[in-house]
Amino acid sequence: MTGIETLARGAWMLAGSLILAGVAPPAAAAGDARADRIEGTWMPDRYPGKLLAEDGSAPPLTPEAAKLYSDRIAAHDDPDRQYDRTRWCAGPGIPRIMFIPYPFEIRADEDLIGFIYAWYRWHRVVDMSGREPDPILPQTMGYPVGRWDGDTLVIETIGTTDETTLDEFGLPHSEDMVLTEKLDLLPDGKLRATYTIDDAAFYTRPWTVEMTYTRVPDVVVGDDVCPDRIAAGEPAVRSMQP
Repeated sequence: MTGIETLARGAWMLAGSLILAGVAPPAAAAGDARADRIEGTWMPDRYPGKLLAEDGSAPPLTPEAAKLYSDRIAAHDDPDRQYDRTRWCAGPGIPRIMFIPYPFEIRADEDLIGFIYAWYRWHRVVDMSGREPDPILPQTMGYPVGRWDGDTLVIETIGTTDETTLDEFGLPHSEDMVLTEKLDLLPDGKLRATYTIDDAAFYTRPWTVEMTYTRVPDVVVGDDVCPDRIAAGEPAVRSMQP
């Protein structure tokens, strides 16, 4: 973990602790108005178990990757399936965590944009400083760096561990995957996000998934304890929020 990531992780964990304690964190310094517009809590409008490309077609898997994905689909109902890290409360990875039926909060603070997820205390910090990513070791959330293209937030992530999958049925990726996210506000107030996966090890060409999110201002991203659900005989990831 790099120094900037360690500091950022501590800052966002502190902010999350203040939220859970019912204490508002200190106001951030005045930042980019574009970031201000996407701050807040959001909920996915749909929950795709299997990812499809933007045009509704199947992901353009290589033959070897298609065989791996088929084998994982066949094992989906096996309670001991090993490809799904969420089964034992490990991180879903990115972009999968953006597709599960849990809210997330976006916060901006100077040259950082944070995503705080309701599923088991996961978060990621996007470096907006213009520095190049430093992928020392693959990580669950990779190494995201961001920039503004007009009013669109563009996030490029590299260095994501291949132990994560792109969907709940085990859609694979390699550690060389480059994930490009583009987030912008639609006229109706929804947050639109497109995710472009560029990974020649598993796909014959780059392909894109599109999602939308609805702002949920009355929802608080609280303290979710995944192991407690497992101990109670519930799934680690609920198919729908109660």
